[in-house]
Amino acid sequence: MNRPARAAFAAAALLFSGPACALEVTRSRDVPAPPAAVWALVGDFCAIGLWHPQVERCILSREDDDDGIRAQIRGLVAKGGLGTIVEVETARDEAAMSYSYSFIQGPLRVRSYNATLAVRPNGAGSTVVWTATFDADGMSDTDALKDITGVYDAGLAGIAREVAR
Repeated sequence: MNRPARAAFAAAALLFSGPACALEVTRSRDVPAPPAAVWALVGDFCAIGLWHPQVERCILSREDDDDGIRAQIRGLVAKGGLGTIVEVETARDEAAMSYSYSFIQGPLRVRSYNATLAVRPNGAGSTVVWTATFDADGMSDTDALKDITGVYDAGLAGIAREVAR
């Protein structure tokens, strides 16, 4: 093997032997309502307490950082006494009907969790898309993917149920 080939092989070996890449979950659900109506239901950062069946209630607070930027922080009290999940909104685009957030603390066994919830036009209705990247923390990647997928599927079903009312 010549010197450039050995160098390329060594570089590839280092890339693939490093830490695992973040896990990713993307779930979506079509709902028979106009995007504006769906966004009216899900767009408020604490509205998750209205449509997610695993959330008992949402507590919203706002904090200013050193630059005077106000951040929205939500505490999601999980049903069944599982604890409170704390998340911070990291981006919001009203025109695109989406917001992004990061996990701060709580009973979820993930780290480096960043997610986006978005409503997209789909014919006469909408598609709600929920996506996240994260790393498992204290559980297998397979179990972490299964847990987050289950949370998202339950939430999307809740959105569909509330829109149908």
